[in-house]
Amino acid sequence: MNYKSILHIILMILMVGVGGCATGSGSMNPYFEIPPDRLLKAEQELYNSALDKLKNNYPEESVALWKRFLEHNPRSFRGYNNLGMALYSNDQLEPSIDAFETALSLEPFDLKIKDNLKRALRFQVTILRENKKYETAIEHLERVKKLTDEPKKEAVALEIETLQDLIYEQVKRVNTLEDYEAFLVKYPDNPKNSDEARRKIAAMKPQEAPMGTFPEMQGEMQSAPGQRPTQSQQESFVAESFVVEPVEAMPTPSQPVRKETIEIVAETKVPEKVEDMPAETVEEKQEPEVKETVPTAMKRPKLAEPVRDRVPDPSAEMKREKPTPSVPAVKPAPQKRVRIVTRKTPLRVRESPNNKSKVVSALSKDTVVPVLQETKDWFQVEYEKGKKGWIVKKYSKQLP
Repeated sequence: MNYKSILHIILMILMVGVGGCATGSGSMNPYFEIPPDRLLKAEQELYNSALDKLKNNYPEESVALWKRFLEHNPRSFRGYNNLGMALYSNDQLEPSIDAFETALSLEPFDLKIKDNLKRALRFQVTILRENKKYETAIEHLERVKKLTDEPKKEAVALEIETLQDLIYEQVKRVNTLEDYEAFLVKYPDNPKNSDEARRKIAAMKPQEAPMGTFPEMQGEMQSAPGQRPTQSQQESFVAESFVVEPVEAMPTPSQPVRKETIEIVAETKVPEKVEDMPAETVEEKQEPEVKETVPTAMKRPKLAEPVRDRVPDPSAEMKREKPTPSVPAVKPAPQKRVRIVTRKTPLRVRESPNNKSKVVSALSKDTVVPVLQETKDWFQVEYEKGKKGWIVKKYSKQLP
């Protein structure tokens, strides 16, 4: 009995040790070793054979066997994950990413499939970055960001911004309006380069449209003088109205003018000619002379002088002479300012006091900005003229 009991104890220790080793290695394996349940014997043998080829570094044969297995088991997420690992081992990154995506769609919450997919995506990003295909690399990193847990998403976002900066450097070298607009459409929230791209677009647009059409507008204004009266036409119109108006609206001032003309006529040489003439003849000649002087009096420009010299409005003079009351100068209240105290990376400026809100800009170390509002953990600052955002108090220091 003692011998049998000792043998049972040894067997139990060995089973526990083997189980522990299997569990530890399973957590590190990137593929599924246990085949799905309820498989036919032939399908189980095919699964195990494909897995053996994969473990023994025969990726091409393993890929062919996994494809045969999936023809009969199209809903097996284990088969698609292991096919992705075989393709990844054979340097077929794009097909391996597709296989992992299919496996994840069948089992969305499996962490092993997510890790394998992120590994393949990052390897592809490295190759794309070396080939300067930054836009495709950013698309893969966006997928990695969605698969990453919240604490590590910030690091992936920084990688995306770095690639966007490299794209903007290419745009600046080309320096065309179309490239700046295309960059702004794809990456409108880039904290470093989006605002500069908007300024470049605003500076380039007037050179291509308004500045070219302005001389044509001037030509249209100058080439149509018949449609609108010129200044000389307006002056002649005013002069004619001055001549006509006194005859109709000012009969009283015309009477003394007539007397002045009669007196002037009496002083002319007419009496020298009439010395030997009878009185009746003189009266006859005086009457037509008076009639002739009436139209000349109406055409004299002196009648237009009262209209030209307008009497100034006394109320307007009083308004101009009335001094404006002096307002005592109000001493502005001192405004709070803070200095950015980050170590290396710029401090992000967010749209609202929330870590999940949209990033609108970034402030480098030792930048001093005015504070508009503050909450328990946030400052609202003016990071550019007329633009406001929120920064964390933890990475800023208030100035005296």
